[in-house]
Amino acid sequence: MKKMLFVVNPNSGKALIKNRLLEIVKILSAADYEVTLYPTKAPRDGYRYVLESEGKFDVISCSGGDGTLNEVVGAILKYQGEKPPIGYIPSGSTNDFATSLNIPKDMIRAAEHIARGTVFPCDIGIANGERNFNYVAAFGAFTEVSYATPQSLKNVLGHQAYVIEAVKSFAALKPHYMRICSEEKNIQGNYVYGMVSNTESVGGMKGLTGTGIDLRDGYFEVTLIKEIRNPMDFQMLVTAFLTQSFDKCERMYTFKTKHISFESQEPVSWTLDGEFGGEHEKIEFDVLHEAVEFIVKSRR
Repeated sequence: MKKMLFVVNPNSGKALIKNRLLEIVKILSAADYEVTLYPTKAPRDGYRYVLESEGKFDVISCSGGDGTLNEVVGAILKYQGEKPPIGYIPSGSTNDFATSLNIPKDMIRAAEHIARGTVFPCDIGIANGERNFNYVAAFGAFTEVSYATPQSLKNVLGHQAYVIEAVKSFAALKPHYMRICSEEKNIQGNYVYGMVSNTESVGGMKGLTGTGIDLRDGYFEVTLIKEIRNPMDFQMLVTAFLTQSFDKCERMYTFKTKHISFESQEPVSWTLDGEFGGEHEKIEFDVLHEAVEFIVKSRR
């Protein structure tokens, strides 16, 4: 019988995991796992417990939002020996990374994927050589468009409603002058948003990170949005989002890279997997190729 550590954030999302926990453990136990349950008590508690559990478990699973998963991955990256595969049962509000891994939002189905799934090696990002992020690092306070968009607008316009709200949020942001360096591009200018990602979805929206996403190719997807100066710029950006023709939009850059640095004239706030990542005048990002393994059902 294999040993599994199951780290649970009991307060994630709407705390629905509490109603499904027994059923989830029964599914995992029926798959021949001896399950040790650990409910987290505070931020970084999951990280500490997983770090202290090196060598004790064959699989480490967790349930929570993007922040919970970030803690578990960060701890496993610190392991000196074998890194166990990770099972994930999302219970947060958005769960972008789970969507990219083809993990169901339904917690019971996600548990069944862990019970019967296969391992998938996945890239992980590192900021300034020390702090990990699973799927996105960004500057420019991205609005959770899925929840900010009025329902009446969704009913009339569908996906276009999300696009319009997204571009409106970008237009309201203060631009930062950035010098951006990578092997692929060296550019500078005023940008309202910048994103280094390894995901198909951000803020519940697909298409923001471009096309041809591969979570294990050793590359980040970089998205940069220039300052929006007038209504013409706004319309150009709306069109790019609606048609996903980002490479044809003069207000955006999208490209792939393994390493990238951002340098600004003043400290800029960054988020890593939706959590505060500090203020930096210079920050660098590197890909850790296939650094951890996730248990998933199957991928194309």
